[in-house]
Amino acid sequence: MADLMKGTPLEGFELPDDVFGLGAAELAYLMSRHETPAGERSRRLLMLDPRSADDAALLAGASSLASRGWLTVTDDGAAETRSSAALVEYAVGAAARWTRGGLVGENVSQLDFAVLGESDTVVALMQPRQLASWFIRLGERTGDVGALVTGLVRERFDANPQSGVFLEVQTLEGSSNLAIRRSGSGFEALTDVAGPGTGSGGTVDAAGLQDAVSALYPEAVTA
Repeated sequence: MADLMKGTPLEGFELPDDVFGLGAAELAYLMSRHETPAGERSRRLLMLDPRSADDAALLAGASSLASRGWLTVTDDGAAETRSSAALVEYAVGAAARWTRGGLVGENVSQLDFAVLGESDTVVALMQPRQLASWFIRLGERTGDVGALVTGLVRERFDANPQSGVFLEVQTLEGSSNLAIRRSGSGFEALTDVAGPGTGSGGTVDAAGLQDAVSALYPEAVTA
């Protein structure tokens, strides 16, 4: 996989099999390396505190990555990310599409969310945890994104049938959304939701749920 932006070449870095974590300063440092519209959108969706981008925080992030072996400095002083850090850097800095999934429990106090960032070669599923840290799982840009997201939605309902899921898919050109909840043996799936009582759609079965989710992803992400 070739990094088309400045930064570290990605050839030879294998995708990790397991979920791993990054702290706020580490993630802020990785995102500071790419001042692009995609990078700015990723920062907004990940709700990074502006204070995490000051010089002291960025130094702390770089130092932490270096201690893991995920950042090295060449003889000419250039910093290069390695391993999982290089892949995350590319996935969020070169993202062309983002899915923000709001996960609502039986009441609004149980609100959680996750962000799926898609670049042309790497996708990153990111979920916030304590103290502004993030759990991250990486994957290659292969297969059906709609099927992947549908699987995540089904997992949510299997864990808590009373929950709801709100998906918002964004590109730099626009956005679309889908609100989902269980309805009997099927699912209520409403698109273009702008508030209570809005949206269009109805009750669908399992196959219809995947069709509704897949409709949010009409085009493949390209470089």
